[in-house]
Amino acid sequence: MRRPWTLVALVLAVGIAGSIVALGSREASNPAFVSAQQNLSPVAPAALERLIVTTSDPRPGYSGHAQHAVCTTAIRSALGNPWSCLVSYPRPPRVRYRVTVHSDRSIEGSGQPEGVPVRGALVVRGCCVAQTP
Repeated sequence: MRRPWTLVALVLAVGIAGSIVALGSREASNPAFVSAQQNLSPVAPAALERLIVTTSDPRPGYSGHAQHAVCTTAIRSALGNPWSCLVSYPRPPRVRYRVTVHSDRSIEGSGQPEGVPVRGALVVRGCCVAQTP
């Protein structure tokens, strides 16, 4: 190879061009997606509670659907993440979950029973939190 520096220059040129393209596409994000994210309707505690009540008891050896849920958040954003939900199932103890509402309004949370922790986290998932009118 007579000119090894040409190979190095070619690799550098391709790398720089790729970086420019990546930065350009990052700045020109999808306007419809940004608009949808900025105009999210707020999640109401009652709507999240109604969805949580449809979930099944995730504790090993327990069954049945949730009977009651109380959800609160200290964050004043559209999704309100993270939420704290205290859920009553047919058999005590109650379970406290830390719940995240995703932009598609699906939920995912993990938690522990009050006073009687279990190995690993209990998981709750569902779709979808109703939009407030």
